[in-house]
Amino acid sequence: MISNLPPSGFRDFLPRECRARAKAAKIISEAASSAGFQAMETPAVEDLAVLTGKGSGENERLIFQILKRGEKLKEEFDGLILKPGQASPGLADSGLRFDLTVPLSRYYARHQGFLPHPFKAFHMGPVWRAERAQKGRYREFIQCDFDVLGSEDLACELDVVSTIVSALRDLGLAEGLSVSLNDRRVLAGDLREAGVSAEFEGRTLILLDKKDKMPEEVFTRELDGLLGEKTAKALSGALARDASSAAAEPLARLRDLQGSISRLCPWAEFKIDRGLVRGFDYYTGPVFEIRHPRAAGSIAGGGRYDGLIQAFGGRPTPAFGGSIGFERVMLLLEEMKGSESGEDGARVCVTIFSPELRGETFAAAARLRARGLKVDVCPLSGRLKSQFKYADATGARWAIVIGPDEAAAGRFKLKDLRSGEEALETWEELNARIQSAAAMEAHLA
Repeated sequence: MISNLPPSGFRDFLPRECRARAKAAKIISEAASSAGFQAMETPAVEDLAVLTGKGSGENERLIFQILKRGEKLKEEFDGLILKPGQASPGLADSGLRFDLTVPLSRYYARHQGFLPHPFKAFHMGPVWRAERAQKGRYREFIQCDFDVLGSEDLACELDVVSTIVSALRDLGLAEGLSVSLNDRRVLAGDLREAGVSAEFEGRTLILLDKKDKMPEEVFTRELDGLLGEKTAKALSGALARDASSAAAEPLARLRDLQGSISRLCPWAEFKIDRGLVRGFDYYTGPVFEIRHPRAAGSIAGGGRYDGLIQAFGGRPTPAFGGSIGFERVMLLLEEMKGSESGEDGARVCVTIFSPELRGETFAAAARLRARGLKVDVCPLSGRLKSQFKYADATGARWAIVIGPDEAAAGRFKLKDLRSGEEALETWEELNARIQSAAAMEAHLA
């Protein structure tokens, strides 16, 4: 028997979960739109050269690669068979995107002549990483990216971070939010000041990025083993100091950002964390990470990536962006709010009293939809009890019955599925009752 489970790291979503996800996505999209970020899209598949061309670092190993097709694939296999001692150019020529920043950079390099300058982009969609699945970390997940391309001004950092923090507040996650700030240039200065050689910089950054994911004694032991006890101690001391003689200007800019955004978003805590790395190699300046006390890891983060767009043939373009980890946010919301439906307003289900009244039923549903109501028509006829059960299972608040007497009189029987109460209503009474209850539910949501 074929398994009915999805592959490891991939998930199915029930209708209730889809409603909650759609509601959260709408809130995030509205926060982006209200701040002037413009929606854009890129394909799920990119050329492998794009995905591996610049700064993906460890994530290159996590790309879901797509085999060449047709004759091109046959040629590669023939090459492997006929010349086993020679290196093959590769069986794959494309792959699934592992983030949205690299595709955005390729997109901007191609379309920058048709876009505003600077360009404020909102990019939301699925990405894929072939990594070990665990709670809050999946192989397919949604990212919500906010980016400003074409400006070096501190306003970019302020705009992106404040919009993301505001979106998280709108989702109900304001309490306890903390935002850590750092600058890769400050961190590079700390490494130089501590005497970390260029040979060990990359591995040191990777280890620093994983610091929060391991016990302190394990981190200290691994840092000592990598750099030697003396250099490791010097680096820890450099990271603990308030000042940085090697990167005073970037640190001053960072403090300016901290002060400005603290006044703009007083409900969140903003702090400078000299050890904050962020994993991607393409970051060139300020980086940030957002955490919530009830989440195990970060729920948002990003940074400045001024050299990435140039790698795709575009002119040198400064850029700053950040991303909300949608899956971690949804997991957090579910744990905080329980199994809410995510439904934002009233829902009505019109029952089919008899096959003869099927046309009348659909006409009534269309008339209600034209007035802005969400209306379902039960996809089965027969016993009303079974239809009421269907309506209740789909999350409907009311069921409408249109029998021959109601149809002749232009009236409808309205059943409240929560209280069980029934009443005969005219079109006007029906619409007013449902609209009033929908407004009340929306207000309380």
